[in-house]
Amino acid sequence: MRKLIVRWGAVLAAGAAAMLLTLLCGHALAGCIGITSPSNGAQVSGSAVAIKTSDNCSGVWFEGLQVNGVAAGAFATGQVVFDSTTVANGDNVISVTSQSENPGSKVLGSASITLKVANGSAIATVAPTPTLEPTPTPTATPVHYSMRGPGAVLPAEAACASQVDATPSRENAAWNEDDGTGYNSNQPPPGGVPAYFYANAPCCTELPNADFAGVDGTYGGTSDDIFRVYACKWGIDEDYVRAEAWVESEWHQDCAAAHGGSGCNEAGDLNNPSGCSTGLKVTTITPNGEFCALQGFGGLASPSQYASWSIFQTKVYYNWMTWPMIEESTPFAVDYRLAEMRGCVNGDQYGYFEAQSATSAGDYRDAVNAAQSNPNGWSKIAGWTNLQYLAYGCIDAHYSGDWFSGSSDSYLGEFLNALNTAPWPGGQR
Repeated sequence: MRKLIVRWGAVLAAGAAAMLLTLLCGHALAGCIGITSPSNGAQVSGSAVAIKTSDNCSGVWFEGLQVNGVAAGAFATGQVVFDSTTVANGDNVISVTSQSENPGSKVLGSASITLKVANGSAIATVAPTPTLEPTPTPTATPVHYSMRGPGAVLPAEAACASQVDATPSRENAAWNEDDGTGYNSNQPPPGGVPAYFYANAPCCTELPNADFAGVDGTYGGTSDDIFRVYACKWGIDEDYVRAEAWVESEWHQDCAAAHGGSGCNEAGDLNNPSGCSTGLKVTTITPNGEFCALQGFGGLASPSQYASWSIFQTKVYYNWMTWPMIEESTPFAVDYRLAEMRGCVNGDQYGYFEAQSATSAGDYRDAVNAAQSNPNGWSKIAGWTNLQYLAYGCIDAHYSGDWFSGSSDSYLGEFLNALNTAPWPGGQR
């Protein structure tokens, strides 16, 4: 443990400095965390008021929001968002706590300010706070696309693309735009999305076919802009998208061996499972009710095959109808994965989980209901809101195929660590 020895005069000087900073900035500072914006007494409105902090607390893992003394959610450090539409107009006390790692999270520091909420007609003269609406429009300031609850009304892809294009990101994963052969995976599928995809997605009765009707992968751009467009389209927190893509592939959707070169960085699960998928519907890609397109592909000698593909490592062996778009196109891969995620968040995987375990299905159903009725309320896992519990469970299901019932595994641990540290290319949040 480090020890800090100071003179009394230094203590007085430090205290005076803190008081002066508070007076000059109008912010409430407490210990190792301070609220840097909005300013104390500021007038705000809307469902996504960003509460920016300066959090230097040792051991910080996440930040908790309290509104008028009531818990209102847990957020990644520096990403606190206040939904002012949930409180009455007028003065409201906003507090942010710096929290240590779960389980048994401890308060490391706290800061509070008073904000004047003015929703409705009262905000006629107030500059609107950037917020995600069902039909977003371009702004000069990037919007952070946050997690939206079950049954949320979602915007159109074109509206999301227009908004993201207003504040574009640079490419921090250049390998996706050129895998060494000149092939750019960050474009829509070269041949479009074939009819057999819409007729058969998804496999194995996990989710309703209708959940994938809006998947098209038509947006082309940098890797991070692709993430943001489809995070907006499907109502998934953009940092969840970044973190899961990092854990799955370290942001790789490049396979030179598929385009005349050598090497492949987006493929995984070699020969697991082995052999072709059989007993499928007869389509142009499964002419005999058998899917063998993966065997020998990507530079392997037949019958060897990589079963998982894309920046999200979708198991194509079980999701054959995504082939070859899942290998060719990052936009398609992201669009498909987030459609799957949205279906899970909306509660559409209940039947699938029930077939595995009635207990797990019950926990999943309860998680969906809690996230819908009280998204910012605390779940049974310390430091997780109800909406986070549901979202994290749906992320873990992509890896395990099962509902987690609150039990963290190595995959979820890696995801949460990535969410906290932002190790992905560019480190955008």
